[in-house]
Amino acid sequence: MRGSIRLAITACAALATLAFAGSAWAVYNPLLTVTSISNKPGKPTTMFLGHFQNTTDDATAKDTIYVPLGYQMDLTQAVGAKIGTFSGGAILRSGGNTEPEISGDLIVDSPANYPPATNTCTPGQTHEAVWRIDFTLAGTPQSVPIYLDRVTVGPEALFASAKLQFCLQGPVGTTSGAQVLFLLLDVEGVFTSPPNTSPRIWHATFTPYFPDTATWNEAGTTEGQAVSPGKVKLTLTVKRLRHGVVLLRGRLLADGKPFAGAPMELYAPGKLTPVGKARTNSKGRFTIRKRLKKKARFYAATVPVKALTSCPGPPIGAPQGCTTATESFVASTGLVVAKPRK
Repeated sequence: MRGSIRLAITACAALATLAFAGSAWAVYNPLLTVTSISNKPGKPTTMFLGHFQNTTDDATAKDTIYVPLGYQMDLTQAVGAKIGTFSGGAILRSGGNTEPEISGDLIVDSPANYPPATNTCTPGQTHEAVWRIDFTLAGTPQSVPIYLDRVTVGPEALFASAKLQFCLQGPVGTTSGAQVLFLLLDVEGVFTSPPNTSPRIWHATFTPYFPDTATWNEAGTTEGQAVSPGKVKLTLTVKRLRHGVVLLRGRLLADGKPFAGAPMELYAPGKLTPVGKARTNSKGRFTIRKRLKKKARFYAATVPVKALTSCPGPPIGAPQGCTTATESFVASTGLVVAKPRK
């Protein structure tokens, strides 16, 4: 299930990057995606946090992801503990523009390993916790520390409860001009959802490199936003027709509003591949037609990532403003029984 969620997020986010590539927004258009497995208020949840960008974008030097107010984070895991996994993709700018994939575990590291005086990603900053991902690109091992801190004072405390910061290499100075294009963190046992059902708006800032250099373009920093709905409702019903035909129909609502364009998949218990597919219409409704010889059980599931036409929250002050926004979640139904009519 977790693997299929990662694949669905990656596929949908790739389409979303194309939407922004053709827009009038800035040329540098990284996306933040945030997908919560559960939206239940005040309950622990696994979170998928994603950075996605186009091959035509400048390389990204640094991400800062802001966790909305109301979330709780458990940062007490022991050094060396596995708290999730990651997957991603890169492009080798000097290696024929091939696009290798990367994956591995998300591991807890020690802040003591990253002294403020020598940390070029967050110079002068001490950190409450550090995670780390390790991978190999073009035969060269790379490590990316992810720095975590609760936010309690200053302007950031008006919209964030915590923040994650990490820096990326390349393509200048890396083997084969390796540049990470997307990164999806699957984080377990850390986040607890806010105690209410209001939409949760995440913010991120993305700082690019100047083209063909290893120098940060601070003035080119953009903001991306991501909505994680506070309420999601997915239904599934059965209508029997003649000759063994059944219609499996449902509706998808996010924060009480119809959610259009969601890729809907129909599953039978114990099956890893869908037995039917559809897409929700402008009213959030979908229909999947099946012909049955005997009684069967089904459930529906979806993991949409939608590119929004504008940023839903106030901008947080990036020099280039807020240039991308997405909405994403996981939803599934209970089992329904479908009986063919003779």
